[in-house]
Amino acid sequence: MRNLKAKQLPSGNYRVQVIVGYDENGKRIVRSFTADTAQEALRLALNFKSEKAIGVTPKCMTVEQAFTQYIEARDQVLSPSTIRGYHIVRDTRLQSIMRCNIMQLTMNDIQRAVNLDAKRLSHKSLKSSLSLLKSVLAAQGVEINTKRITLPPKKKKQIVLPEVSKIMKLIVGSDLELPCLLAMWLSLRISEVRGLQFRDIAPDGSTISVSRARMYINGKDVLRDCNKTYDSTRCNSLPPYILHLIEQVPHESEQDFIVPLGYNYINIHFRKLMKSAGYGQMTFHKLRHAFATTLNDLGIPSNYIQKLGGWSTDHIMKSVYTHTTSAKENEYQKKIDDFFMTAIGISAQ
Repeated sequence: MRNLKAKQLPSGNYRVQVIVGYDENGKRIVRSFTADTAQEALRLALNFKSEKAIGVTPKCMTVEQAFTQYIEARDQVLSPSTIRGYHIVRDTRLQSIMRCNIMQLTMNDIQRAVNLDAKRLSHKSLKSSLSLLKSVLAAQGVEINTKRITLPPKKKKQIVLPEVSKIMKLIVGSDLELPCLLAMWLSLRISEVRGLQFRDIAPDGSTISVSRARMYINGKDVLRDCNKTYDSTRCNSLPPYILHLIEQVPHESEQDFIVPLGYNYINIHFRKLMKSAGYGQMTFHKLRHAFATTLNDLGIPSNYIQKLGGWSTDHIMKSVYTHTTSAKENEYQKKIDDFFMTAIGISAQ
């Protein structure tokens, strides 16, 4: 890459431009740095090049720089929450190797970084961090065998959920009733609950489409017209009771959100509500756990539970939903609706 030069502007300031890439037409994409002096403008540009690893060959690149390149190459194609997770790994995990040259990185270096993080991170967090590290290094032509790294043992978590009927008594009639029922009755993630718009309801009110996520990232809402996974985009039956609650929400447009509450408001107030009743470990996300547990106890087949919840993992059926008929699904849905109506205290019809 050519040497950087500072150019004096008519204003008297100095500007340095860094080429960061080229668009589809071959036109240069540049980033400009302006300062009172040529030296300061050059310093800003050089810091940017170093941080973004622009012009740095793999033999001179640090692990941190490799992470930065990997993240920025994907920040427009992956979900904001995924990119945020990558930033968390780069900025808070495996810190003892971030300044290491990727060509000189040894398995002992990585094991030492894992040992340090094992004091505060779980087996799952460390495993996902190593998996990302492997991909980051592979993008620079450096292969590592993460299976040679020893992770801390898994710790089995004992999750004890309160009965659905007890949760119902706490939320019915509160401003959290609608978001909680969408999570516990229809198995929506909080980002899906907050992403629902009035246009997602079928004209006859019988179903609702889950095809959008409103996430809270770095202190602001980020709306994305897709969900966490391919199977998360789904169309679920909309029980009349929940439809009635939705109809009570004031709105002016079909693009208005069904649940206008903020992310922090929902989480904080839900935790306070659960803690006041002695369920301090109960989080809003665990309402989806309650959904899956309840349906399993009702004898609902796992493939239908997976369909409703939008779960998609490698170890669950390779070909799901294909063996469940529409008639059976209606039977299952009635069983689910009857259970929740009874839990609310209304006799099923």
